[in-house]
Amino acid sequence: MRGRLRGLAAESERLPIAPRAGLPASIIEAVAAIAHPRLDAAEYAALQAGVGWRLSVELIDGEAVVTPPTGGQAASIQGELFYALRRWQESTADGGLLLQDVFVRLPEDQYLAPDIAWWTAQRRPALSSGAVDVVPDLVVEVLSPATRANDLGAKRELYLGAGVGELWLTDPDAATIVRVRRDAPNERLARGDQLESAAFPGLALSLSHVFSG
Repeated sequence: MRGRLRGLAAESERLPIAPRAGLPASIIEAVAAIAHPRLDAAEYAALQAGVGWRLSVELIDGEAVVTPPTGGQAASIQGELFYALRRWQESTADGGLLLQDVFVRLPEDQYLAPDIAWWTAQRRPALSSGAVDVVPDLVVEVLSPATRANDLGAKRELYLGAGVGELWLTDPDAATIVRVRRDAPNERLARGDQLESAAFPGLALSLSHVFSG
C-alpha cells in the first residue's frame, strides 16, 4: 500500500496544480504502472492531508482516480461559468458559497472534485483545510478527454444520488450544456441558447458568450 501511495504522490508532481520538487525519477516513472489503485477513506484522507489536499485525485467507489487539469478551452469555459455565477451573486447579494476545484465528501466516502460547486445560503458549509462535507446544491463539470467518462457516468450518478439539486454537464467540443435535475427531464442547451434556472433567479447566461473562445 505504501508504494501505491508514493505512486499517487508522484503523479501529482506531473500536474501543475500541485508542484513539488526532488522526487526520484524512478518513482515518477512508476506511476505509469498504477491504474486506479484501491484505497480506503482513511488512507485517502491521510494522503491528501499530507500534501494539503493538493493532489488531483478523486476517490470513486474506493478507487483513486487521477484527474489532470483540463487546460485550454475547457479551462476558459470553466472560468466563464464561474464568473457568470459570481456576477449573479454580486448583483443579487446572494449569501451562498461558490467555489472552484474543491474536494467534496459525499455519502459512503466518495471524494469528488467538481469544477464548480455552489451551496445556498441556508446550506452554506463551514470551510476547513480538508474536503467540504456538505453536498452542493449545484455542480458544474466541464468535460475533457481525461474526465469525460467519469463525469458522464459514475460521478453523475453519485452527485444525483447524494442529493445535488442541479448538475451542468458542459461539453466544450459540442458547445453544449446538459442541465440535469432530479425532478425534471434533462435539458440540452446549445450555442445561441440562454441558460436559466429557478435556483438562480434573474440569471440568463448566454451560451454564445460561454463558448466564444
